[in-house]
Amino acid sequence: MWVTNKGLMQERITDPHTGLEKIVSVKLSGKGEKARQDGFRRLQAKIEKMSESHIRLSEAIRSYTKETEKTLKPSSVRKNSIELAQVLQIVGDAFLENLTAGYIRTKLLDSGKSNRTLNGYLKHFKTFWGWCYRNDYVKSKEVIDKLTLFQDSPKKSRITDKYLEPKELTALLDGMTEKRWRLMTEFLTLSGMRIGEVIALDKKDVWGDIVRIYKTYDANNHVLTDAKTLSSKRDIYIQAELKECIERINEYMEWQKEVCGYETDIFFPDLDGSRLKYYSYSTYLRENSEKILGRRITPHVLRHTHCSMLASKGMSLEAISERLGHEDSRITKEIYLHKLEEVKAKERRQLDSIHLIG
Repeated sequence: MWVTNKGLMQERITDPHTGLEKIVSVKLSGKGEKARQDGFRRLQAKIEKMSESHIRLSEAIRSYTKETEKTLKPSSVRKNSIELAQVLQIVGDAFLENLTAGYIRTKLLDSGKSNRTLNGYLKHFKTFWGWCYRNDYVKSKEVIDKLTLFQDSPKKSRITDKYLEPKELTALLDGMTEKRWRLMTEFLTLSGMRIGEVIALDKKDVWGDIVRIYKTYDANNHVLTDAKTLSSKRDIYIQAELKECIERINEYMEWQKEVCGYETDIFFPDLDGSRLKYYSYSTYLRENSEKILGRRITPHVLRHTHCSMLASKGMSLEAISERLGHEDSRITKEIYLHKLEEVKAKERRQLDSIHLIG
């Protein structure tokens, strides 16, 4: 801190938000010690005021997104951006210091969106606010400590919504009129693979009795990337049903290649020989499941269906998790335990129907 010959008391500080150095000044009211003490108090108050946020939500989101681009996969960055953009639209572009848990909660509820959707927004927002706190954009984590998730539907209802029963799967397949999408649906259900992992497959990755999984397709950015996690890199065994499905896929793709006139090494190519368009299949699946089953499903539901069917046949949780490429999936455990309870209930009903004596 120093005093200039023009009667200005100044101090050099580092802006907590930009990281740049700047000089803060106040005009002294006189030349004596009392004036210096008064100037010092006003200077410190000015510096403290400058340390307050005064940053809008949109600006903080841009900074957060820019940083995550250096550490996260493009698909994860895009997901974060979409979710936070929704929060920004609902809450408004307020200054960070003016945002309270009560205000955010009220605005979210007033949006009319489902609690499940709002909880998705909240999870991303809480991560974002934690970043703001660590980077001195806000003074405390009080907002996210107070923001709790909204009450969702009963747990059992959520679990059963995440997979298809055998009768539902049969009805869905029988109702699919486009052969290549039926084949894709069969393959996803019989393999338990993620849709991005299937799109990324080349012919050389499917050989003998093994499907080798080490990459995935980022549908948002149209690029191949490494597998989702270390455990996602795996070889899965081609059981008899899956082998028959693969043979039908190979036959169909040979026919498609002749008709469309392309050459490719992709296992399940699009009509022009390029990587399959994720949204083409997901849209077809969504529209047909709604028409046939009365509810919309996503490709990931077929992965959960694979899990539920293996669990109902007595396969262990460890074996299922290894096949799916999961280290510790909450949903896989929930589906497994739910199907296990169904099996036990069936066994109890069978026992009730048996007369051991007389």
